[in-house]
Amino acid sequence: MKKISAVLLSLLFAVMSVVPAFAKSDYTIKISPDNEKYKISDMLYGAFIEDISYACDGGLVSNLVNNNSFEYFFNREANWTFENCEYEITRDYPLNKNNKYSCLVTVDGEATVKNIGFPEYYEYKTYDRNREKASTPDMGFKAGEKYELSCYIKNIDFSGEASVMLDNVSEPQSLDITGCRDWTKLTVTLESKKTEDGALKFVFSGKGNILIDFVSLIPECSHGYGDEKWKYVTLRSDLYQALEDMHPAFIRFPGGCLCEGTDINKLYDWKATIGPTEEREQSENLWRDDWNGRQYINTSSMGYHEYFQLCTDVGAEPVPILNVALTCQGRNDYGGRKWAYVNGEITEEEFNKYLETIALTPGTKEFDKYIQDIFDLIEYANGDETTVWGKKRIENGSREPFNLKYIGLGNENVGEVYFRNFDAIYKAVKEKYPEITVVSSAGGWLEGDDYNDAWNIINEKYPDTIVDEHYYTKESYLFHNNERYDNFRRDGARVFVGEYAATSDGFGTLQTKSNIWEAIEEAGFLTGFERNGDVVAMSSYAPTFAKVNSQCWDINLIWFDSQQAALSPSYFVQLLFANNTGDEYIKTDIGNGKTFIEKDLYESVTVDEKSQTIYVKLVNASGKNKTVNLDLTGYNVNKASNIYLSEDYRAACNEIGKTYVVPHEKELAAGDNVEVRMGKYSVNVIRIAYGDNDGGSFYTLPDTVPEAMGKYIPLAVKAGILGGIGALILLVIIIVFIIKLIKKIKNKKAEEIENVKE
Repeated sequence: MKKISAVLLSLLFAVMSVVPAFAKSDYTIKISPDNEKYKISDMLYGAFIEDISYACDGGLVSNLVNNNSFEYFFNREANWTFENCEYEITRDYPLNKNNKYSCLVTVDGEATVKNIGFPEYYEYKTYDRNREKASTPDMGFKAGEKYELSCYIKNIDFSGEASVMLDNVSEPQSLDITGCRDWTKLTVTLESKKTEDGALKFVFSGKGNILIDFVSLIPECSHGYGDEKWKYVTLRSDLYQALEDMHPAFIRFPGGCLCEGTDINKLYDWKATIGPTEEREQSENLWRDDWNGRQYINTSSMGYHEYFQLCTDVGAEPVPILNVALTCQGRNDYGGRKWAYVNGEITEEEFNKYLETIALTPGTKEFDKYIQDIFDLIEYANGDETTVWGKKRIENGSREPFNLKYIGLGNENVGEVYFRNFDAIYKAVKEKYPEITVVSSAGGWLEGDDYNDAWNIINEKYPDTIVDEHYYTKESYLFHNNERYDNFRRDGARVFVGEYAATSDGFGTLQTKSNIWEAIEEAGFLTGFERNGDVVAMSSYAPTFAKVNSQCWDINLIWFDSQQAALSPSYFVQLLFANNTGDEYIKTDIGNGKTFIEKDLYESVTVDEKSQTIYVKLVNASGKNKTVNLDLTGYNVNKASNIYLSEDYRAACNEIGKTYVVPHEKELAAGDNVEVRMGKYSVNVIRIAYGDNDGGSFYTLPDTVPEAMGKYIPLAVKAGILGGIGALILLVIIIVFIIKLIKKIKNKKAEEIENVKE
């Protein structure tokens, strides 16, 4: 009996050791109808999209053909292959003034021309070039899906047959090119028989010369397909859906550095990005890395019209960021030249000549034209059919105005040349369109002399602007600076955190750096945004999209390959916060006279009195389970629910085909006191319905949230577990061996005793 009791007691201790231990109550947060409240921004959580890491071309834009018009200046045949034919990329037969190059194919027999799409360039989780991947077809075909192929053909003197197919996964479809003596657009439908990555393949059987240009392959399941509002471009449906599910209050676009340019003669031109895609001007993408193989052209397919229409479809305010007729300061050596001028290494004349190579000068004809382009943009977005640019918008598919309210002037800009140009454009815009809110810039980091000077200038001269701050942080910076905005001026310009992200310390590589620990650090910092929602007007994580093994940035909100996407823990933080925030912040009492929870535990309480819903954000950055009591005395609480992320390991992440970190929902006992039990490393969003609200209108997770495939366990821990299991098996073998040996010895002794007796 004693042995049985001992075994049962051991089992009890073993079970207790794996059951989460919650303290009775670590903190009490007193939330009263009498607490002080103040209005916060209804634009707090948005999204930022820039064509980086194949985010647009090769990602959000549905066209699967890469370098579709042979305009890529570094390698005009990039991502095309040719077999059994001669070919030449030529300017002798331009499709139009903006698409000058085409491919001349000379055939004598049977020839094939392929486009491999947008390949992966690197070894997984590295920046190590993989030449085999870089030449492997990577168009993501899905079984049963139909694809619209279109191309421009000019038949010089070819005689024979032509066809096109999805290589190895579809039947060939014939192309009648006999009558294409001038540039002719041909369209056919191809259906995939398999879910497989592949290439687009043209086959020519005969003899002669054919010209090919502007090839596109569009999945018919794309967002906007067949919709007049998406007249020229459609979007990859799963990436669009992920963005729509976030319900961003605004979308900041098209950059980032992309909206600037590397050359004063190649400043980003919004007018080159609208209208029929074959007439848009294609250009180099400044995120390219030609020497290491990341070949990247900006086709302008994700143009200003598409960005505006995207905002309309997801219910977001458009926030276009324009350069101030100044090239990217991170690339043009302005700081270095300024230092050389100040320190006498170059003369004032030399410095001024240099400035003319990186920026247009106010008062010149070129600068006045640039300002007019901005006026035309506002007219394109907001004008009716009686205006020149409003009429163009209608021709491009959108009769209703886009209701543009914000214009950003500058991206990560600081210094005299920036504010010289900013001042001229700001005054011109406010004079003609006083209702437009201007977004100014405070540079690319959140402290330092340039940053402080920018804020001083803006608060003195442009306090009605919203100041765009950017910071990508390491070493737990956001944890240590949660109170950053607590002491900001309440009578100055408001803040737009236009680009931010945390990078975890000491663990995770590339894709796995988009992990739960980063998400927790960001979530804790976001409680500071809400606490200071009267100062922080807007925020947007960056970057949003990145293709795996083609990345230009280590950490991203949504990773994808040719077939599917992986939603990071940071994505789910954005999803939960954006969809569960009130319009007023409630100052709370933590129970010890404090209004701010201590290290490792962050909180924010907002309320929507119209719907009678309280939102409590609790972020547990500790490796321990925590219990918080919400004292809601004075409210008639009807329902309480917690949507949360929680993991045992800080490195927990989601990768392509491996989903571990997803939000879960748990109903809480409603009453004057609501107890919240938080797992370690967790983000908790508690919704409390009171008064006449029965909780029936609570936000529900979208159906697109994937199921978790199990608990995340790091490789090192898995190895430890396997090692432990191996050791346990070895121990069992040893014990069995010893038992058998003891039995054998006992049996031998028994035999010896029997022999003695005999």
